[in-house]
Amino acid sequence: MSEKQHSVQGPFKMIELNRFIKHPRKPRLFIGPFYVLIFCLGIWGLPLDTRAQSPDNSKGDTVDLPYRYFVPKPLIQEKKKLSDSDLVSITQSGAVTKLIVFLHGSGERGSDNESQLIHGQPFFEKLAQDNKALVLVPQCPKEKSWHKGYSTIRKGKKNYHYPKKILPNDVLDALEELIDYLSKGLKIPTKNIALGGLSMGGMGTLELLRRRPGYYSRAFVICGGAHPIVARQIGPTPTWFFHGDRDPVVLPKYAKKLFKRLKSRGYESKMTIYPNVEHDSWDLAFKESELISWLNQ
Repeated sequence: MSEKQHSVQGPFKMIELNRFIKHPRKPRLFIGPFYVLIFCLGIWGLPLDTRAQSPDNSKGDTVDLPYRYFVPKPLIQEKKKLSDSDLVSITQSGAVTKLIVFLHGSGERGSDNESQLIHGQPFFEKLAQDNKALVLVPQCPKEKSWHKGYSTIRKGKKNYHYPKKILPNDVLDALEELIDYLSKGLKIPTKNIALGGLSMGGMGTLELLRRRPGYYSRAFVICGGAHPIVARQIGPTPTWFFHGDRDPVVLPKYAKKLFKRLKSRGYESKMTIYPNVEHDSWDLAFKESELISWLNQ
């Protein structure tokens, strides 16, 4: 197993870790041991660097899914090897009781395993600390997407076209296997697994919800959207939508319509609209004082 040293800002170093998730036919998980070097120096959370791989069944190759995660301080000190038994002992100690997955937007796609932290890293650190959670932040490959929608511009107006049905998505396949591995190793029940995302990641969050209706505890969607029919597909998972009322990239009408459909079905759902805010509503959403405690319910 190769290790490549990265230089990063902050009072600690990170090591890039290689790990593989493979499922040649039915989704099956293979996780080898991985190694980390962590120094706890009074920071909120520790971003750990690793990656997962899943076959792209349409092309016969693999999908590389880098990801980072944050844990509460000082969960692990100078721990060089984190095994499956370590995951169990962490949960038994009460250090981590929740798993929270966050999906980034389209501009942070790639393979550097760093860009997905451009928006929200202080939020992830506080979220891990305050909620006793492992916060997982994967990175979508450049040519892939968390969802299968697309946008068009006709007569100067932008419209999104969201699929009514669940379409194959190998990136989400790999992510779901990773979620299953971590939740099983940490003995975290589904009632303690939450989701969130911004823009493309908000759409991906809604995709994850309808791929496993009622599976996740809570979900927040920042400047995202989906077809209104999704309200019948995602189940009763409580949701919270955030959107700028002047968003020219992902129009707020899609989230508003979905929110109304969810409410009409009697599901727990909230919506926060920021006046005079465009696409970057995540800046305000990350500062919402109630969001972290809402995820902890």
